Amino acid sequence: MVSRAQKVRLGIFIAVSSFILIVAIAIVTGNKLTSRTSTYFIRYTDLSLAGLEIGSPVKYRGIRIGRIEDIFIDPDDVKSVIVKVSVKPDVPIKEDTEAVVVYISLAAGLKMIELQGGTNESNKLTPESYIKAGQTFADQISDKAEAMTQKIELILNNLAKLTEVSNQQQLFRLVENTSKVLENVNTLLDTNQNNFQASIQNITHFTNSLDTFMTVANVAMANIQEVTQSRQWMNTVNNIDKISTDLADANLGQVINQLADAIEQTNRTFTHLDLTLLKSRHDILSSTEILRESLEYFNEFTRLISENPSLLLRSSPQEEIEER
Repeated sequence: MVSRAQKVRLGIFIAVSSFILIVAIAIVTGNKLTSRTSTYFIRYTDLSLAGLEIGSPVKYRGIRIGRIEDIFIDPDDVKSVIVKVSVKPDVPIKEDTEAVVVYISLAAGLKMIELQGGTNESNKLTPESYIKAGQTFADQISDKAEAMTQKIELILNNLAKLTEVSNQQQLFRLVENTSKVLENVNTLLDTNQNNFQASIQNITHFTNSLDTFMTVANVAMANIQEVTQSRQWMNTVNNIDKISTDLADANLGQVINQLADAIEQTNRTFTHLDLTLLKSRHDILSSTEILRESLEYFNEFTRLISENPSLLLRSSPQEEIEER
């Protein structure tokens, strides 16, 4: 039989356990009741959310900010799944923030929601609003896989065209021609090896000459710099500056008037010269005509003498000319 003491101890144990359980429940419930959260919704369309469970974490830039409260199908659109999340009220969720479904563990297949993006310039999203659904990891993989599939298909089609009989023959001819070209190049290199060596030597000589020229040019530049820094150069510059100052201070008006007078006098001289030449034009023309006739007579005389030198002994050149 159970003694009275055992019953008392059992009653005390049950009472203490019940009190502890009640306190624990009160603490958990009190934390939930006192904790403030903001509720948001996310709509995913034509997307499988397998592995995403109620209670799964919600993170923003790798920091846990809340949890998933509920997952249900939209009554008005059976293709859409709505996820209800609760986050800390002090988290700045912007209008351009995106909610992406990511894996917690690939082996276990568990998923969570990761908030990405958001800029300081964008407005803050009010609670009870919908967060924009971002492209999931599976979508990214599928897009890349589709692009890779298209590229692989294109490569295979090109390989299929390349391996056709006609293309094979062209490819063989191309390889054969390439081999012949390489042989010709090797032969050319072997034949003209001496010329190549001579060209290399000429290039080396040119480089040495260029180095010498640069050395001479550096020496010349040093000499020019020394001259420009010398006292004589400074004196010359000062003298030029002084002359420029004197010219600037001179009475340019008087100089210009004198120059105008000189030009006018020169014009009068040329005018007088033109009149003189005009008056002497007839005499000059007559003298020119006489000179021309004299030259013609002289040419005729020289021609006759060259044809018949004996005319010098028989008669005078003037008589011979007159006879003719």
